[in-house]
Amino acid sequence: MSDAPRTRDERTRGALEIITAILLGLVSVATAVGAFQAGQWAQQSDDLSSVSQQLRDRNLALFLESENTARDDYSRLFDALGLYAEMTFYPERTEALTREQDVIMAAASEPLAESFPAWRDAGYPLDPIDETPIYNAEYQALTFAPAQSYNLVSEIAYQASETLEEKSSTMTIVSVVFAIALLLLGIAGASSRLNVTAIMTGGGAVAFLAGLAIVLFGVF
Repeated sequence: MSDAPRTRDERTRGALEIITAILLGLVSVATAVGAFQAGQWAQQSDDLSSVSQQLRDRNLALFLESENTARDDYSRLFDALGLYAEMTFYPERTEALTREQDVIMAAASEPLAESFPAWRDAGYPLDPIDETPIYNAEYQALTFAPAQSYNLVSEIAYQASETLEEKSSTMTIVSVVFAIALLLLGIAGASSRLNVTAIMTGGGAVAFLAGLAIVLFGVF
């Protein structure tokens, strides 16, 4: 009769050892994969952050260039209008002043240079103001849209970088949880006391499941 409890304990220990060994294998693989994935996401996040900064710098450079171009276009348009005013006072000089306008507009930006002749032929209408060469939608888009497009892509890259950084941080936490599970399972394997082995194995299993839950609900 005294051999029955001992046999039952041995069977229980044998089952716990098998469970512990299986869990150790699973947790070891999960820890390695988690650490690797966290590193990959962190690297990708850094790359996207760098790309975002480069695009932001390009946006700033293009914006300043667009501002300088627009300022130069305003000046050229006002000069052309000044020549138009001269034409009203000296109609005999209209042809020469028109050629001078063409010279001024030839050095303007492409959107202004292309739209100015039609605006001139229409009699230089100022109403509505958004139909003038430097205020119409086409001019504004061609002058300022390139810079804004870089800004938009920069923001997208930044948001992607933040998302990957958050995933990397979460996966790092998961790796720590798995490391705790490894510690508990290691104690379970080394302990000679059945109750300690059972408690440590159960704790390791719970920690492993907690890590998986974080991955499922916090990462994906």
